[in-house]
Amino acid sequence: MKTKITLFSIFFFISLLMISCVSEVSLSKENTIQSFTITKGDITKEFSIEENSISGIVESTFELENINLNISIPKGATINPDPVTVKSINGPVIFIVTAENGDVKNYNVDIKREPSTDNFILEVNVKTPNLILSTDINNENGLITKRIPESNDLKNLNVEFKFSKYATVTPDPKTIKDYSEPVNFTVKSESGAEKIYEVKIEHMNTKISRSCTDTNASKWFGGDNRTNAPDDILPYDRNVGTGQIVIVDKNLVPSAFSIHLQEGFAYYEGKQKYNKPVKLKLIIKDPNFNILATTTTEVSQSFNGGFIPFDLQNLNLYFEANKAYSFYWYLVDGDELGVSSGSSADTKAGSGFCYNSGYGGQSRISRNNSLEDANVWFQHEWHFNIALEGKE
Repeated sequence: MKTKITLFSIFFFISLLMISCVSEVSLSKENTIQSFTITKGDITKEFSIEENSISGIVESTFELENINLNISIPKGATINPDPVTVKSINGPVIFIVTAENGDVKNYNVDIKREPSTDNFILEVNVKTPNLILSTDINNENGLITKRIPESNDLKNLNVEFKFSKYATVTPDPKTIKDYSEPVNFTVKSESGAEKIYEVKIEHMNTKISRSCTDTNASKWFGGDNRTNAPDDILPYDRNVGTGQIVIVDKNLVPSAFSIHLQEGFAYYEGKQKYNKPVKLKLIIKDPNFNILATTTTEVSQSFNGGFIPFDLQNLNLYFEANKAYSFYWYLVDGDELGVSSGSSADTKAGSGFCYNSGYGGQSRISRNNSLEDANVWFQHEWHFNIALEGKE
């Protein structure tokens, strides 16, 4: 019996010893960083690890902000700070890796972005009370130009710049208001490379005048007093307008727009001349068909045909080159007046200012619409006689 107790004691002691040894062996001392990557968007970059340091240089376009770190460490080890919380690297960072057994190892991470070599002026906008005008930038010769309406004082302009990220500009554009003479700016990249730009802003002071006078057709314009008109047209019911797309080849501040009617206003039925002044309305829409401006002009009772001008000088209009502006004109109260004239037109094909698409419009009192409604207008295949004046 005594022998059995002794054997049990020995066996119990050996078991405790084995458990102790197993416990000591299971606590890992591994505290190394096994891999280190940075992901930004769909780009991932891996960095080499040497002893207790991780370093590298990324391209200038690879921003070290809004990034995701992926750091591999041994099973059972911990790392501080948690890589998930690190979203930017703007200087050295220390990561502490603690092994399962408590051993600690520090890693110095020093990853930098290459200095940018970009030294460009990307955008220059002249802000006026009514418009924001973008300039023309030539990065090859460093020349920035813009012609602006004469109503703006060149000695007191609000000009906004956008330039390459990390670049600096001297003098500070925010301090410059006087552009009555060309102004030079030096753009210095993050890497130290310099580029000089000259900003030259001038007034639009070159007068231009364009007109379209070739005519071989005439379209009904105004009201209608006929009692036997086709298409169920009632007397003193409809009003017919005309329109034309205008495209200029250079930026323009328009001062006058003229339309051409072939004769004075008269009643079609009875052929009696109206012999009273009438009012015409002009609607101008931008390339997105938003109304830019409206104006009216009065036609004298002695008018017998020719160009009728609309004064645009006080409308603060600015037409950009190669963009389509829509002009619509009609006789005010033409339906009730019942008098008409003819819009002069050219049916021949061609190219340039005079050969853009025309418009026709027709409203009826009986249908409760008017020529103010966009849906009563449609494109017309003719090119209508117009004239445009202004300054480039």
